Amino acid sequence: MTCLNPCLGFDFLPISVWYRWGVFSVFLYALSLLLIPPCNAGEQDSVVVFSSGSAPAYTQVARKLKSHLKKECTDISPACSPLQVFILKPPTDGSAVVIPPHTRLIITLGQRAGEEMRDINNGIPILHALIPVSAYQQIDKNKQHSAIYLDQPISRLLQLARVIRADPHIGLLISPLTKTLQDELITEAIRQNIPVSYRNVSSTAMVGHLLKEVLEESNILLALPDPMIFNSTTIFNILLSSYHNKIPVIGFSSAYVKAGALIAAYSTPEDIARHLAEYIDRFLSSGAETLPEPMYPKYFSVSVNHSVARSLGISLPDETDIIRRMLEDIKP
Repeated sequence: MTCLNPCLGFDFLPISVWYRWGVFSVFLYALSLLLIPPCNAGEQDSVVVFSSGSAPAYTQVARKLKSHLKKECTDISPACSPLQVFILKPPTDGSAVVIPPHTRLIITLGQRAGEEMRDINNGIPILHALIPVSAYQQIDKNKQHSAIYLDQPISRLLQLARVIRADPHIGLLISPLTKTLQDELITEAIRQNIPVSYRNVSSTAMVGHLLKEVLEESNILLALPDPMIFNSTTIFNILLSSYHNKIPVIGFSSAYVKAGALIAAYSTPEDIARHLAEYIDRFLSSGAETLPEPMYPKYFSVSVNHSVARSLGISLPDETDIIRRMLEDIKP
C-alpha cells in the first residue's frame, strides 16, 4: 500500500487545485487521508541477519546485503524508506537472542547460526545462507525453513569440466555427508553425456586407497565441500596425488585453487549478498507465509590456477570468458 503522507515525501496539493476541485472534492480528499494508515517507522517491516561467529565472510555478506537493499530502494524512489536490517549475534552474557518486532524474515549465516536460530523456534521464516547442502540437511527443518546453499549446483561444476577437457571423465569420492548428491550428479552427468567414476568413502582412512582407484579411471577429479574427505589432514595428499597423475582438480573455493586445484566455481560474499537482496525483495513483495524450496546460489565467480594449468599442459581462457561461456551455455 502506498502511504500518501509527508513521511514518504508526499507534497500537499497547491491552493489552486483545492479551488478547482470544489468543496465536495476537498471533503473526499480529506476523508481519504483519514482512511490511509500513517507511515509509522516503528511498524516498518524488518529483516534480521544472524551470525554466531566473527568470520570475515559473515561481516561482508551482512554489510553488502544492507548496501544492496538500500540501493534497490533508492532505485525505486528517492523518497523510499529502506527495509530495516538488524545484524545480530548471540549475546555475550548467555541470554536469549531478542528478535525485533515486525521481523518478516530471519537470515542465518553459517551452520552454527542456523542451529541456534532453529532452537529458538519463534515461528518467523528462516533462510539459511553460507551453509553447505550436507550441513543444511542436518538441521531439523519444516516449511518455515529454506536455504541458499554455499555449494555450487552440479550442472555448474560439470560445465567447468567441459571447459577443462573436450572429453571429460569425472572422478569423485562420496561420503555419507554428500551421499544425497549422488543421484543428482549421476542424472546431470548423463544429461551432459559425461562419464563418472566414484567410490563411497566411509572413513577418512579410506581416502588414499580409493583416490588411487578413481584417478586411474578418470581425467578430472571433482572435489565437493565434504569435510570427511577434503580436510586439513587429506588435502595436501589429494592435490599432490592428482598432480603426479596429471589429473586436474575442480575445487570448491578460491583457497583450494591457491593450494593447487586447477579451477573452482564458488560464490563470494558479494555474490551471496546480491542473491539474498533479490530473494528478500521477492519474498516480502509476494506476501507469502512460507519460503520457496532451497536453492543453489544464482551468482558465482571462477578462479583459475594458471601455474597448475601450464604444468599440466592445459590451456584455459581467463575467468571472465569462462563465466561468459558458462552463462551462454545455460540459456534456453
